[in-house]
Formats: sequence, C-alpha cells, structure tokens
Amino acid sequence: MENPVKSIKDPKIRAYFEDITEKRKPATTLSGDELEEGMNQFIDGLDKVLAEGSEMIARARLGDVPEAISFSYIAKKYFGKSRGWLMQKVNGNMVNGKQAAFTEEERKQFRSALKDISKQLSVAAESF
Repeated sequence: MENPVKSIKDPKIRAYFEDITEKRKPATTLSGDELEEGMNQFIDGLDKVLAEGSEMIARARLGDVPEAISFSYIAKKYFGKSRGWLMQKVNGNMVNGKQAAFTEEERKQFRSALKDISKQLSVAAESF
C-alpha cells in the first residue's frame, strides 16, 4: 500500500507532512492554505489506502473459492464477461495503469452469484 503522504503534490507541503508522519520537527512552516491543501491531499491518499485495504480483505475472504468453483462460469453467466475480466477484479490487477476493482454494483452482483451457486450446491448435495 502506498504511503498517503506521496499523494501530496507540492514538494514543500509533502516534506512538511513527511516530517510530521516520521515524528520529526518540520523543517519548514506552512501557511494556513498550504496546511489545508496538504491535509486534503493527505486525506485523499488515506482514502485510497483504505479502499486498497478493503479490496485485499475481500480477496482474502474468498480463500480457496476461486480454486473450488468455476470463475469462468460466474463471469459468463452473471456478468457476460470473460474469466480474465473477473480475475482482474478479484485479484486487483493493474489494468491500463489503474488497479482493477469491483464497482459497488458489481460487488453486489458477485455476492448474489456466490449465494446462488451456494444454493445450487446445497440442493445438489441434498439430492445426492
């Protein structure tokens, strides 16, 4: 995960926040506007870190599921997409310079797909 300080564009403001986060006395002082700008960019960086962490947790929760069931089937049946598309989303791969991630709607659709498959497996297990 990227350090949120790196999201601060202005080198002077970034240096100030690097000092603060490293528990050093800042080598420079900032105006109120510079401090506000730095805080806003730092918060944006934190938001990115939190989103990345959330994606990592979601992938970890899947455990062995990708090996146990056909993600090709899920991608085609529930999304009309390829297995590669789904695996990029699940694994958070870099695609065209951006980390692939589910939209909230896709996340709900994926959750629904897993629940549907779970029901199908339960019915099959009971009838066997």
